[in-house]
Amino acid sequence: MKNNLNKDLYSDQLFKVWAEKNDLLSIESYFIKKYLSNKEGKVIEAGTGGGRIIFEIERLGFYKLEAFDYVENMITFCNKKKKELNASINFKTADATNLITYTDNSFDYLIYLQQILCFVDKELLPKALKEAHRIGKVDSTYIFSFLNWHSKFYNPILSFLVNFFRIIRNDKIRKYELPWLNIDGKFNWKFLNKKQPRNIWFKESDIITILKNNGFSILEVKTQIEPSNKMQHIHIACKKSQ
Repeated sequence: MKNNLNKDLYSDQLFKVWAEKNDLLSIESYFIKKYLSNKEGKVIEAGTGGGRIIFEIERLGFYKLEAFDYVENMITFCNKKKKELNASINFKTADATNLITYTDNSFDYLIYLQQILCFVDKELLPKALKEAHRIGKVDSTYIFSFLNWHSKFYNPILSFLVNFFRIIRNDKIRKYELPWLNIDGKFNWKFLNKKQPRNIWFKESDIITILKNNGFSILEVKTQIEPSNKMQHIHIACKKSQ
């Protein structure tokens, strides 16, 4: 991806945290068990991290499984875990904006959880969605999750402050692209600096429109708070509609 500051974080400071995560969140379990209905279907997970979700999907009885991440260390970790668990998942290092390693119309179920598309530069988001759309079969099912703009009361204030400094630096204004305030449980005092990892935050109505405009039909949307981590993300189940 164009901006690799997030990639650097997950390769270094956040590697251990994300590699060692286990189990599905309750809302992830809800969507996966509801919409992954055919265990003969071919599944791919984007931004797998340490394989937390795809290993759970395998435990549910699915066996045609692929997963990728753009952090090579994560894929090395997943392949080691794969051997330990005697799993059959095919892991690859790949970028969500360029999935040349996967052919057109390949997958029945495409899992884009863990807010992975929020780590893509906004200019590259259409390319990532185009690639996701391309590798899904006709009428395939997708499960996405996104950072919810309304879940943090301070987001408008933070956006104003950050963009004020961007204007001073003659940088591009990015209302919904905000720097990380918390990195591995520590406040990021450098959040106003120019070169900071950032995420895209979405309003529910906006991301629904974006998905529809990129060839997806909406099946269900949930924005409930996850009790285990008090986070509220936008979870969306879709079909490939074009």
